[in-house]
Amino acid sequence: MHLKFVKNRIFLSALCLLLAAGVAFFLLPRFYEDKSATVTVLRAAQDIPAGTTITEQMLTSAEVGGYGLPEGIVTDKTQLVGKVAQTALVQGDYFFPQKVGSYLADEQLDRIAENGQRLVTVSIESIAAGLSSHLLAGDTVTVAVFFEKASDGQTTAPQVIVYPELAGLTVYSVENAKTEDTAEIRSEREDSQSSSSDLVAKAVTLIVTQEQAETLIQAEYTGTLHLIFEERGVSHE
Repeated sequence: MHLKFVKNRIFLSALCLLLAAGVAFFLLPRFYEDKSATVTVLRAAQDIPAGTTITEQMLTSAEVGGYGLPEGIVTDKTQLVGKVAQTALVQGDYFFPQKVGSYLADEQLDRIAENGQRLVTVSIESIAAGLSSHLLAGDTVTVAVFFEKASDGQTTAPQVIVYPELAGLTVYSVENAKTEDTAEIRSEREDSQSSSSDLVAKAVTLIVTQEQAETLIQAEYTGTLHLIFEERGVSHE
């Protein structure tokens, strides 16, 4: 009985030695090989403010250990060059997909900013003044101004003035009395989602120049605005 016990212990000891040898010769080398493997990553070669279009000169490559490297780190220049930094980057920062994008805000807003244009929202006093529920983002309109009194406050014959600079304006968005975007309401209805929201315009945001913005603001506070439809446009929603 004692001899059998000793043989069993010898067998178990030999088995443990074989397992240890297998780990030492096969698993450990692979483990350390993975830890010592390197990968070439991209880093910011300089400070990059948010909104900057990234060029190749703003990038530098670095060889780092692949073990424990954050998932999703960018290693391909083509994923970065020409993209817009969505957040400020400091020199040496790694690049991740969420830190860059095709636009800073969206395509239309970026184009408005690049063109030196502005967005101005005007109030619509009546259903008729805002073209009822027919106005869409992207439409082209002329803004007419109705005056009941002269600029000096004296009673005079009512008049409508169409300023040349307020013709051919593009509608950026249309909101109802609850400041809900009517384009989103229409989309919900098209998708057969129940929506009882109003499509009548109560506020319209227009794409304008600085001069047009000033004229619109003055006109809203001295008269009543009325939109005149010119043509159907293309929405950028």
